[in-house]
Amino acid sequence: MSERTKRQHMVPRFYLRHFTQPDGELWTHDCVTGTARKSTPEKTAYETNIYTPTGEDGARIDLIEDTLATIESQAAGVYPELLAFKPLDTIAKLDFAAFLATMFARSPAQLRQFAQTMGQMALWAGRHEMDRDFREKEALGEVSTVDRAIQKILHSNDMFTMDVDRRAGLLAFQQAEGLMNLMSQMNWSYEISENQQLVTSDNPVFWVKSGGPPDLPGYGFGLGNPYAVIPFPLSPGVILRLDWRRDGAWKKAKLERQLAKLANRYQAKHKERLLFFRDSDQGLCSLAMKYRTPVNQIDLGVPSPIIDVVRKLKGS
Repeated sequence: MSERTKRQHMVPRFYLRHFTQPDGELWTHDCVTGTARKSTPEKTAYETNIYTPTGEDGARIDLIEDTLATIESQAAGVYPELLAFKPLDTIAKLDFAAFLATMFARSPAQLRQFAQTMGQMALWAGRHEMDRDFREKEALGEVSTVDRAIQKILHSNDMFTMDVDRRAGLLAFQQAEGLMNLMSQMNWSYEISENQQLVTSDNPVFWVKSGGPPDLPGYGFGLGNPYAVIPFPLSPGVILRLDWRRDGAWKKAKLERQLAKLANRYQAKHKERLLFFRDSDQGLCSLAMKYRTPVNQIDLGVPSPIIDVVRKLKGS
């Protein structure tokens, strides 16, 4: 048996290699430290055991990491066809849709947001149970001063914070199959930038709304929205565009400089922490810092205490 992989890449190495210079290196900008460094894909965007939680027996569960490796291998075989602007057959398109769907689910942004959502749900369940116990005591006239103090704290979002183990965010992978099926049904085309290098990030798969009526307050829009667009960078000069248009499948379109800059702004805004690009560019570093605060694509619409997602809970 081969030794298991502990250094697990949040952004696949084969993908980042398409953004490297001839020497095999690319630039990684970290908006937390505010620095950019040049390195190889092997030495950036990885973390130890991010996708391999520990089971009850103490052994690592490698199912997700092994599945990602298989999907990456299939996608790597399709990539040359995309860069040659060839239409994909049904199987190849589905293989690459699986890659895009898992790229979305595996990103640190999604892991964080899903873990926060699990924390909110656990908090609501706990509040419900404690509210029920409080009402029962109240009906019996057995509510103490301590009970009232705890009840006040429980419903004050400013009086406590909550830590959630990031491993709860691995539930994000449950959405991958549904996303894959939607993506495979979308219209795929190419956008080519000749005068502006394109960047990618540690959260490179997301969808934005292109046109259509405004959304109702408090409501977002899903990938099934007819105006949803996925602008996925394939290289410093090519974007794979997924949308619901009825025409233009596998067509090539020139991406004007201003639109290419807009695509870079989307990547900077949706990243969790890291922005990747081929050629050193201070403007891109400034763009990364402008959108330093990570965006939340998941909003349950109910206020809650601050929920911190941590790599490991204290005492666990």
